[in-house]
Amino acid sequence: MNFLKIIEIPIMHVTHINADPDSFAGVLWGKEVFGGCTFIDNPDIATKNLMKKIGFRERKCKSFTLAFFYDVDKLERMPCFPERVVVFDHHPKNVFLNLNDDKVKVFHRKRASLSMYLYDISSDAGINLSDDVLISFAAAIVTDTAFLRTARSEELLYLSKFLDGRKMEDIFEIVLGGRIFWKEFLLDLNRIKFCKDICYGDFSNENHFLFFVDSIMYALSCKIVVGRFKWGIWVYTKKEHIQEVFSRLKALGRDGYVRKGGKLYGIKDIEEIVAKLCDV
Repeated sequence: MNFLKIIEIPIMHVTHINADPDSFAGVLWGKEVFGGCTFIDNPDIATKNLMKKIGFRERKCKSFTLAFFYDVDKLERMPCFPERVVVFDHHPKNVFLNLNDDKVKVFHRKRASLSMYLYDISSDAGINLSDDVLISFAAAIVTDTAFLRTARSEELLYLSKFLDGRKMEDIFEIVLGGRIFWKEFLLDLNRIKFCKDICYGDFSNENHFLFFVDSIMYALSCKIVVGRFKWGIWVYTKKEHIQEVFSRLKALGRDGYVRKGGKLYGIKDIEEIVAKLCDV
């Protein structure tokens, strides 16, 4: 735990922009291990459920020069820019690793979830984590493995440690609670169309789309889901088809839109997108 040498007070523990359970769990872990203040940026619904479950109360520092960032791999994911930065991350690539800056310290290990890395740090240091941190780690690993769809034996082993006698039902109540407005969701389902193995249609909100791809697409044997929103179109695909799908999206050859992963901002012609993907 050589990073203990860099600690000074006050420390602000910070999530990435639009906090999810993994980033929040990191902040909770940091607050418990090191003390200090917290900054939870615009938490998503699962994170709000988690905060309510454990009775979390945010406490921001009035002034600070050192911030610990969790689950942050890019500069644009930082909600603030303090004088000194410590980053804990698990993504395959991290821009901070290439910075030649003595005011930035990075602790990085490629894992499916940051919670796994932080648990290893704690175990190596002989630190016993509280129930609140463990349940947060469990919620984090469930969401980071797409509700366990991409989980392998290692992730399930860590999840069993995080559950510590709890039932998965407790975690699903956190990560799924409040995602669906049933009347609007039924309308969304009625708008679904099909092109071979593709499901597509208009969705009321992103939570409805994510719930569909996390569950119903498998029951319908869909390999790609295309949703249309006010901001544009979101294309989701099973992992084995990502390379082919993204290659086709890159070749759209259109101006006036921005693509970030499977999100196509500024495009509304869903039929055109589906036509380009229908034979994947």
